[in-house]
Amino acid sequence: MRFRKYAAAALICGLCLGFAGCKTASDPRAQDAARYRAIAEKLDPDGSYYRIMNPRYVLKGADKLSVQLFSAFTSMQKPPENFREILDHSLNLALLYRLSGIEDVQGIGESSLRLSGKHEQPLFRNRLYLAIRPGSRGFLWNAVATGNRALGPAWSELPAGIDSAFELDLRPDEVYRIVSESAVLAATLHDERLAAFIGEPPEKLLAELAGTVRIATLPADEEDPEAVSGSHLMFSFPDKEGKLFAVVKKFSVFLPGTRAEEGRIQLGPILGSEAPKATPVVLSKAGRITVFSSVKAEQAFTSPAQRFADSDKFRRLSAGLPAEGVGFLYSNESYARAFNYLLKEFDLDFAVNPKLWTPEQLIVIVREESGFLATGNSTLDSNQNKIIHQILIPAAVGAMAVREYLADSVDAGETVEEIPDTTGECQITLELFKDALKKYAEQHDGAFPAGEDLDGVRELLKSGLLPLKATICPGAAGVDTPAETVDTFGEANCSFVYFGGFTTKSNPKLPLVVDWPLNHEGAVNVLLVDGTIEKLDIDAGNCKRIVSKLQTIYQYKEKEFRRLIELADKLDKKFGLDQQ
Repeated sequence: MRFRKYAAAALICGLCLGFAGCKTASDPRAQDAARYRAIAEKLDPDGSYYRIMNPRYVLKGADKLSVQLFSAFTSMQKPPENFREILDHSLNLALLYRLSGIEDVQGIGESSLRLSGKHEQPLFRNRLYLAIRPGSRGFLWNAVATGNRALGPAWSELPAGIDSAFELDLRPDEVYRIVSESAVLAATLHDERLAAFIGEPPEKLLAELAGTVRIATLPADEEDPEAVSGSHLMFSFPDKEGKLFAVVKKFSVFLPGTRAEEGRIQLGPILGSEAPKATPVVLSKAGRITVFSSVKAEQAFTSPAQRFADSDKFRRLSAGLPAEGVGFLYSNESYARAFNYLLKEFDLDFAVNPKLWTPEQLIVIVREESGFLATGNSTLDSNQNKIIHQILIPAAVGAMAVREYLADSVDAGETVEEIPDTTGECQITLELFKDALKKYAEQHDGAFPAGEDLDGVRELLKSGLLPLKATICPGAAGVDTPAETVDTFGEANCSFVYFGGFTTKSNPKLPLVVDWPLNHEGAVNVLLVDGTIEKLDIDAGNCKRIVSKLQTIYQYKEKEFRRLIELADKLDKKFGLDQQ
């Protein structure tokens, strides 16, 4: 319902633009010709792609279509119940449109020129010019700094091997001033309660945050427990007086596992199953805050073995680009990977080759008096990039629409049976195993029970260190039941797998107790020799898959892995899981 409501608001927004004062009056032909020539001077002719667009006709057509849609909407015999709500949203969209400055765009030009030889790796010089009416008060254009700066120092700070990097000089305080000029929004933005909440006038706080914003990613192993979606992340922004860092430090003490020191905060593992081992780091230095997704990310970005600016790749991509600008964009990420991610979200097995659609590009954004010029060197020309976007963007929009529809279906009363997540309760049960095994090792010179699977668990029960109820995982309640006595304990009374024969001196990442593969949907809990309890995101199905997942993460020695996989294979065959 939410998606359709906002979509309707967007469709009728066009009429509201007329009431808001949208400027769509036709310009004289002479002015159009002058703008065309001005844009053409910024582009490269005789290349593989060339286009100049006058947005005036696009805006006029959009206005006309929106008026027609609005007329059809208001002439309905029975308006929808949320008619007033849709109209309010459309008015808000119209206001944002007017304040944005989109109507001040006077022309758009694109060109691509091949730089490489016929038998060389393709390299194109792509240009995009956005002509803006001089003196525009649109917040989109005033959000960016007015002066260009040398970009060399920023490139020199980046480590070699990055997937992507983005840097732009922003002025959030100027955006605040422009938006505050609206009588509709001024009352909210100048509310004394807002200033009291943040401790100072919003404009002052935003002025302290004005400056260069940086984002970068480094590729990581998909199975790296410190990586977020296969990447190490860095995000940096201004904090001139250190006030924001002080706030972060103040509230971080409430997070388990946080370690705070002068100018550095290491948070506990707060990213959950997305990156179970990642402990984000926040640094305050030279009037900036820098956030790293993990300690490993901090090390990779602050102490790289090689700098991006020293690489042959950078020298090839930066040749002929402006040395100064308000920002830049570097990308070497696979569009195919993003497309596969969308498919995965809908549990579709189809996937394209992740090495496809991987344009490598470096773009410099220069602020000019009459607009913005983005000049870049890329392995794809502008037309090829556009084709890829025509695939990915509709796919993303379609994914959002389907998700909203499914959410609305549930809201409307369609019942969807959900399997409860019992992995947290299971980890509490494994704490009982952890305590019992620790005490057993203390009584047996560091050795854990030698017996495999049920034999090892039975040894813990006989020793009185493990209660009978601890042998049942909450996810298997109703399927397995606790034994009444130790003597009657058997296969129907245990929903965990025990790997025996280890000691406290064994590899600390070897598994001691593991969930039975069918205990939970999409997850398995594991108790390791060092006492940590890990949650693995995996639809196991059988024991061998669990062992293989652990091997991927911890890279056991051949002898260790063989021992684990042999027991897993034996159990899978015994219970018919080897066909899963």
